[in-house]
Amino acid sequence: MNRYTPYILAFILFAMIAFFGLRQKEESLPSYKPTGLENLPDFTFKTLDGKTITLSDFKGKVVLLNFWATWCPPCKEEMPIFEREYKRCKDAGLEVLAVNMDTSQSSLEKFLRENNYSFKIVKPTQEVEKELKLMGFPTSYLLDKEGKIYRIKLGVYRELEKDLKELLGC
Repeated sequence: MNRYTPYILAFILFAMIAFFGLRQKEESLPSYKPTGLENLPDFTFKTLDGKTITLSDFKGKVVLLNFWATWCPPCKEEMPIFEREYKRCKDAGLEVLAVNMDTSQSSLEKFLRENNYSFKIVKPTQEVEKELKLMGFPTSYLLDKEGKIYRIKLGVYRELEKDLKELLGC
């Protein structure tokens, strides 16, 4: 056994883990309904025109709170889903807050010039970044009309239509 064998074996093992981890089906990413019907803090966000909004501003509505970035392919994949569902259910009480986590304002501006979404795109405040420990992007929180967490989804939120039928009947 030559002296490089352990390094070669470690590299092969790492490559296999990376390969099979990346091939994992997106549907197997975590999605769950909290058992204790937890609430999020009354987070504050900044709209793109500089106004301040809070989660409590949307009490009585179902809120999709999505954390995303322009460099994230799954984030960009789910944006058309959110647009479709927002147009379909906004009159029934759906509000979408897409929280952009980019550090580059120019990346966000370019993305918005190329994509025309009708739901709210907001920026987080330091409070949100400090309080919420995200495991990755995209991460979505679906809140019921009382502001309780109905579902937390890591990855593309393909089951949004089903959840909105349960919550809003639309």
